[in-house]
Amino acid sequence: MNRLHLIIILTLALCISCQGKRTASSAHEGVQDSIVATGVKNPFGFLEKLGIDYELLIANGDTLPTPFDSSDCLLTTKEQGALLKGVISSDFDISKDTLVYLVAVRQINDNVILCQYNHRRYFEDVYIATYNTDGVLIDVLFAGELGNKSFGDRILSDSIELRIVRHNQIHFIGNHEFTLTREYKELEYDTKSDRDTITYNKTISLTYNIESDGKIKMTLPDAEVCEDGVFRLWDREDGKKEWDLMDEIYTLNLYSFSDEKALERWNIIGKKADGAPAESVEYYFFIYVFKPQPQRVLKWLYDNRDDESITLPMHLEFEYTQDPQSREIIDNAIAQIDDKAMRAYFKALTAEWSKEIEH
Repeated sequence: MNRLHLIIILTLALCISCQGKRTASSAHEGVQDSIVATGVKNPFGFLEKLGIDYELLIANGDTLPTPFDSSDCLLTTKEQGALLKGVISSDFDISKDTLVYLVAVRQINDNVILCQYNHRRYFEDVYIATYNTDGVLIDVLFAGELGNKSFGDRILSDSIELRIVRHNQIHFIGNHEFTLTREYKELEYDTKSDRDTITYNKTISLTYNIESDGKIKMTLPDAEVCEDGVFRLWDREDGKKEWDLMDEIYTLNLYSFSDEKALERWNIIGKKADGAPAESVEYYFFIYVFKPQPQRVLKWLYDNRDDESITLPMHLEFEYTQDPQSREIIDNAIAQIDDKAMRAYFKALTAEWSKEIEH
């Protein structure tokens, strides 16, 4: 009898042990179903969780932006909210009417993937962004506008027109290193023979490395510039000089959001620009630098507030006094500052700017 009791007890213990293992296994399987665990097996798992058919978008070649085609994914309102906050701007207008396409995805390493977006506004802006396997945004690079060709920019004679071609391209040198090339061409188009002749060509190249943590870093301090021919778009005496300055301003847009030297360079170029280039500094700085990362910009301005040569506050002042929507964006950013002294500083500054509006 005692032996029978012992057998029964051992059998019950074994059943309990097996049941415990099944419970632990079920719990473990539940963890595997989370975004974090999915990312371990599949780095694109967080896109799958959003219902995005990412397999059609995996970049097969070494060149971005990939051409637009029918397989590109027009992001829904839900997908925009999950992926784009902090990419295009902190106050990004998420709506069904906003046209943002997920064009390509690329695995950088086991923990980092890259997404290319095309945002259709006045032009088609291209952004690349890095995420970890949880779908948390790491870094962003505005990669310029898609190439375009303009016709009849200047009439040179009865049969000759000066035409402009712009083209941006990203080419991966390795799995995590790439170049971004901006090409500008002027063509003489003969309307009688329907033939083009290149008369001016300027190429600006920048090289980047996507680090193991997903940060996008420019590997060279300055852009490489190759130039050939005679610039003729602006035929006035200072036209070429002003155009080069515009190029320099535009190139500053191509610094990643995490780059620590970008704001310092924006401040320097603000000292050199006046007239049309100054307006470009104000526009590009506000749209492509301040709006996506207002807290970072405000902190930099506050930390450098005693620098008498600082120019960036003037760009914000212009937007604040000229555009009610920009004013609201700046005020909202200031209201979110945690540091009381810093918040008070900017409130006093905007109070002075508001006096200009009243006048």
